[in-house]
Formats: sequence, C-alpha cells, structure tokens
Amino acid sequence: MLLDVLIQSVNEFQADCMKLCEKHYPTIHNRGMSEHHLGLAFARRLSRTLNEFGHAYEYKPLESISSTDYPHHYRVSSEIGSVWILTSHLVSAGSSCRKKQLKTIAQWKEEYGFAVQPNDLLLMLTDHWITRSKQSRELLHWWTGQLPDEIDDYRTQGISLYESESQLALSLEQHFNLSPYYVKFTHPLKRATDQQLVRKYVQLFSVVQLS
Repeated sequence: MLLDVLIQSVNEFQADCMKLCEKHYPTIHNRGMSEHHLGLAFARRLSRTLNEFGHAYEYKPLESISSTDYPHHYRVSSEIGSVWILTSHLVSAGSSCRKKQLKTIAQWKEEYGFAVQPNDLLLMLTDHWITRSKQSRELLHWWTGQLPDEIDDYRTQGISLYESESQLALSLEQHFNLSPYYVKFTHPLKRATDQQLVRKYVQLFSVVQLS
C-alpha cells in the first residue's frame, strides 16, 4: 500500500515541479533545484497523497545526517509505514558525486537504521543538469541500468548519452545488500517556445524496499 502511494507521488511530482518551475524558472534553469527545496517539495507531495488516500501523516527533516541550516533529508510517517527521503543535487555526475550517494546511505543507516520498520521504504531523489562531460551523459544509464528509448530526442537537443561501466543498482547491492524496486527519471521543465521537454534537466528517483 505504501509503495503504491509513493509511486503515485513520484508520478504526480512532475506536475508539482512544472508549477514550481513556472514561478522560479530563472533560478531552476540556471542551477536546478536546491536540495532543500527538492526534498521539502517531495515530502509535501507525498504527504498530500497520503492524505488523499485517507492516511494520517507527519513529515520531519532528518536532523543529524549531513546537518545543514536547510535540511534536505526527510521522513514521512504514517500508520502504513515511513518513507525515508534522501535528497541530493548532483552538481556534476562524477565519481565523487556518485560516491557521495553511497556515503549518504551509509550515514543514514548508521544513524537511523534502528528506527526502520518492516514496511518502510527508502527513496533516493536527485536532480542534475546534463553537461558536456562524459560522466554527466552516463548518468541516466548509471541510475537506471539502461539508456532511454527516446534517445533520438536527446540527440535533437544536442545530448549524446553513453553507457556507464558502473551502475547504481550494483553498488547498492554490493555495499548495502539493497536492491531498487522502482526506478524512474523525469524531465519536469518544458521550453516556453514549443513546449518540448528540456532534457538537459533531469530528476531521478530510486525506491528501495527495506524489508
């Protein structure tokens, strides 16, 4: 049940971002969303979806993990389980950024592993502006394990995508014995001129069942 609510929230989040991008387009277009705004916006979206399904909810930032003035990791709790949201903004998609993803999970497990219940889910949420670097153009393959079907649409916008030697799913299995159950990416920005998706800006989601 919680998994259904989370997947619906992921699908609805793109519309939320469309509205947010209309209000803050210059900022998002230049840098992507801040980790704080990305994490908070999704925590609120998930809370609304839980409410629509008739579930009481509570969302709180995770205070100690990677502590900053503006938190970006959240826990959304309900009677059907909790979703632990670990958010990051990938300035680049290089090896240091990829390792940071794994380090964040390790920190979370160390600090909150005792509080995880059988029905809980982990959501990894990140965004990135695709650049000309090879590792940036490998990111979609690294995250999902495959290249998008619409690869010609990326080429039309000047983006050549490449396969990655490493993959997120393999790293999660190797380091944490975790396996993504549901993986998705979206392009929530549209060009004002022709309403085509801006494929250089991508948001990435990975849902892990913890039981």
